[in-house]
Amino acid sequence: MNIAGRTIAVVFVLLIIAGLGAATARFVQVDEGQRGIIVTSGAVEGVQEPGIFFRPFAPFTRVEIVNVRRQTLTLSQNVASSDKQLYDIDIQVDYSRKTDPALLRQMYARIGTSDDLLQSQLNGFIADALKSASTQFSLDQALSDRGGFAQRIRSNLTTPPGPGQESPADQLFVVIEAVKVLDIKVSDEYARLLSEKANLEVKIETEERRRQQIEAEQANNLFQAEQEARVALTREKGKTAAALEEANREAQVRAIQGRYWRENPELFELRIRELMVEMLKSGNIWFIDPNTNITLLLNQMATGTTVVPNPSSGERTSPQPMPTSQPASPEQPSAPTTP
Repeated sequence: MNIAGRTIAVVFVLLIIAGLGAATARFVQVDEGQRGIIVTSGAVEGVQEPGIFFRPFAPFTRVEIVNVRRQTLTLSQNVASSDKQLYDIDIQVDYSRKTDPALLRQMYARIGTSDDLLQSQLNGFIADALKSASTQFSLDQALSDRGGFAQRIRSNLTTPPGPGQESPADQLFVVIEAVKVLDIKVSDEYARLLSEKANLEVKIETEERRRQQIEAEQANNLFQAEQEARVALTREKGKTAAALEEANREAQVRAIQGRYWRENPELFELRIRELMVEMLKSGNIWFIDPNTNITLLLNQMATGTTVVPNPSSGERTSPQPMPTSQPASPEQPSAPTTP
C-alpha cells in the first residue's frame, strides 16, 4: 500500500473515533438552583455544581438534574381541635432540598430526583403534623394565635418523634423554610357563637372600665374627705392650743398681779382706793361685811363680778346698795368699812 492509501486509512480511522466520541459524549448544563447527580453504570459517581458538564466516550454516564430551589406546597384539611371542634384549615409550607453533596447522593438513592414524588411524600408528613398540632390547640387558640399554631406544625416536621429516629424533614432530605396558616374556616353556628362571644367580651371590658372609673372616683373622694378632715382637725387643734395659750397667759398675768399686790402694800392700797372711786361714781354707797376677804373682793371686782362671800352663812350673797337722801359729795366720800 502506498503512502496515499495509508493516509486515507488513518484519516478514516480518526473520523470513526471522532464519530464514536461525539456519539457517546455527555454534555449537560447545570443552572443556578440546580444540582447534577452524575450516575455511571447505575452508581452515583458525584455531584455536579452549577456549570457545564462534558465527558467524551461516556456511553454509560448520565446526569440527573435536581431542583434545589425553594418550593411551596399548600394543603387544605379538616381537623379537630382540643375542645372537639371541627374546622377546615389551609396551610402553606415552603421547603427546599438540602445541597450537601453527601446528602444529595443519599437522597437520590432513597427517593430519586422527582419533585412530584417528593411533594407526595412531604404532603403525607404535613397532614400528620397538622393533625397532631390541632389537638394541642383549642379552636379559639388556633384563631387567635395562628403564628403559634404554624410554629407547632413546623416543629412536628423538624423534630424526631423518638430517640434514634429521623424527623420527617430529615427523611426527605429537605429544609422546612416556613409554615404559614392561610385560613381557618369554621361552621356558621360557631361563627355566630364567636360573634356573640366578641360582643360579650366588649361588654365585659366596658363594665370593667366603668368599675375602675368608679373605684378611682371613690378613692379620690375618700382622699379628699381625709384631707378635709385633717384640715379641720388641724384647725381645731390650733384653736384649742391658742385658747390654752391665752388662758395660760391670763393666769400668769393674774398670778403676777396677785404677787405684786401681796408684795407691794402701797399698790394694794392704791387699788382699793381706785375701786372705791369707781363705786362712788355710781352714786351709791356699798357696805361691806367686816369679815369679807378684801383680796377676793378685789379680784372679783377686777373681773366685773359683784358677788361677795358671807363667811357666817357659807353662802355667796350680793351686797345691796342703800340709797341716800343726798348723793355723796366728792369732798366727803363715805368709805366702806374695812376689817
